[in-house]
Amino acid sequence: MKKICFVTAARSEYGLLKWLMHDIRDDDSFQLQLIVTGGHLLKEQGHTIDAIIADGFTVDATVDANLDVTSTETIAASMGRMAEKFAPVFAQLKPDLLVVLGDRYELLPICNTAFVMRIPIAHLSGGDVTEGAIDDGVRNAVTMLVDYHFPGTTDAAENIKRMRGTDKNIWVVGEPGLDAFKRVHLMTRNELAENLRLDVNKKWCLITYHSETRESIEYNLNAVKSCFNALQAHKDLQIVMTYANADFGGNQINELLEKKAKENPEQFKVVPSLGQLRYLSYMKQAGLVIGNSSSGIVEAPSLGIPVVNIGERQKGRYQCKNIIQCGNNFDAIASAVKEAFAKNVDTTDSSYWGTGEASKNIVRIVHKNIFME
Repeated sequence: MKKICFVTAARSEYGLLKWLMHDIRDDDSFQLQLIVTGGHLLKEQGHTIDAIIADGFTVDATVDANLDVTSTETIAASMGRMAEKFAPVFAQLKPDLLVVLGDRYELLPICNTAFVMRIPIAHLSGGDVTEGAIDDGVRNAVTMLVDYHFPGTTDAAENIKRMRGTDKNIWVVGEPGLDAFKRVHLMTRNELAENLRLDVNKKWCLITYHSETRESIEYNLNAVKSCFNALQAHKDLQIVMTYANADFGGNQINELLEKKAKENPEQFKVVPSLGQLRYLSYMKQAGLVIGNSSSGIVEAPSLGIPVVNIGERQKGRYQCKNIIQCGNNFDAIASAVKEAFAKNVDTTDSSYWGTGEASKNIVRIVHKNIFME
């Protein structure tokens, strides 16, 4: 059996890889290997390795690089430790293919190490554009290191082709985050209300705001405060907030979320990690998604949910017609929220990111084009 190794460093990334991991594990031609690292091992991020194990996956190795996101210097030092610790793990597991996704900074030491050790790499969701974060540079650097490319869209595939100077080993498969909508039995509104202690009769809102890593901490905190002020005027609205990723400024954002939830517990509730089932279920039942997460850009359009996208973290990505783009100040956010509640959602381009078949497409291509059975 071919050994296919997945690496996951964050809860958001795991949610996107989950169904492909399921399909590889259940295929008799493959042996699934799993390495868990980064934010999954942090208590302040919800220690989400527990959720991975609860989903039934066996973790073959953990790489604890003592991730420290208090400054850009400590993040860079963490990346150095990560590269050092991944080398012996790769040497022990000897994967035939390494699978990574996206654009988080942890991918640089992981892919650099695999590249030097001559381990073939497959990359999901390359070729995308997010000009408002350092993710753009990470994603493009990874694109130049890997052997096989599984972009979500035709536009992303064209970007990879331009970077690589060839269309070899590039397959458009759709974004894997959409697969869950075809494969998960989502929770009902009543189940969510009981689980999260919400009023089933009120309108619900989801906030997921991650640090704009090209901006200051003050910029990001002001954006979150402006978001609070714009939403709390809607007294019939209950807001569930999820933690920011393990990026520079993320801890400060999370402290602000906790403070707000304590000040106004009837309207604002904070959960470090909802997990994929609760997150997607709540998103489907929400009257508004607000923040700057890629889930608002990619997953929310297929649900027909209005989205207010704040700031420039997602700048450069295609925005479906259900999305309202705004600045990070109170007036801009308040105006966008008012518009979102007032207009009918346009879903005519909701299939831009795919149709929920990414995992199936990738497994077929791995059989036919990579291992050529």
